[in-house]
Amino acid sequence: MKQGISIIVPLFNEEQNVSIFADRLRKVLESGQDNFEVIFVDDGSTDHTFDRVKDEFRKDQRFHGIRFRKNCGQTAAIKAGIEHANGEMCITMDGDLQHDPEQIPEFIDKMREGYDLVCSYRFQRNDAFIRRFPSKVANAVARRFSGLDIQDFGSTYRAYRTELAREIPIYGEMHRFIPVFMAMQTSHITELPIKLQPRIHGTSSYGFGRTFRVLSDLVLLLFFSGFFNRPIHIFGYISVLTGVPGFLILGWLGIGKIFGLLAIMDYQPMFFLGVLLCLFAGQMFTTGIVCEYLIRIYYGSGSHKPFSIMESTFDEGSQ
Repeated sequence: MKQGISIIVPLFNEEQNVSIFADRLRKVLESGQDNFEVIFVDDGSTDHTFDRVKDEFRKDQRFHGIRFRKNCGQTAAIKAGIEHANGEMCITMDGDLQHDPEQIPEFIDKMREGYDLVCSYRFQRNDAFIRRFPSKVANAVARRFSGLDIQDFGSTYRAYRTELAREIPIYGEMHRFIPVFMAMQTSHITELPIKLQPRIHGTSSYGFGRTFRVLSDLVLLLFFSGFFNRPIHIFGYISVLTGVPGFLILGWLGIGKIFGLLAIMDYQPMFFLGVLLCLFAGQMFTTGIVCEYLIRIYYGSGSHKPFSIMESTFDEGSQ
């Protein structure tokens, strides 16, 4: 892997921001970095975002672009950018100009201190309540159950050690919880405060429906943070909680039947409850583990990706 910095910027309908953002990035990076690249990932935009990206590539071939065939989500965009990154460290940031490029040197300095992941937290937020409240709840729950003392799991302005970031099996909307996955590989994690800049062009793609997706991903996070390396335990707990009462009920009825103390027909509801609990315990023990490992194998094998690239300036640069 080459030395240097890779800046990864997911984009969705940001045609008005691409050129402005590229100019600000170039100014910051050229003043302090000899070896850098910028990777714009167009997440299936319906405007002319990728045309603007190609304009930047023609002006400066350090500014690459990747275009998805359809909207795949921010997690897929980040994953694609990390896979194409050539730098020893990569920095992810939003392309709507709310993440200030002027703070990039702060992330780089922290990485050079020996950290493998530098997160950010938004210490001044002017967002609407519908965005701030679910975020606070999710952050509090994530800190409590992951054991990772990060103030803001939702901020995607982060710096990573590229070789470690590539090992993270993220999919769905799991980019918020990348720090949890990174914490499974390293303890060298820190964070920096950032101040969100006002959006100049375009509109936010955040909707109330995303709140429910965050909460559902949070449930999955709790599994990964506590049972990723030993999934048998969580399903074993559920199996024990349901299977033991079921076996006790059936055992009691069986002993009563053998010694002629009980007539099972008089205890049909108890009999069916015992059978149901035992069946449920067995099903949880087997089906749950199989399903979880299928997902991990599907995304971890490297042959399946949660995105499809339509075109890329990396191909043009190699010709």
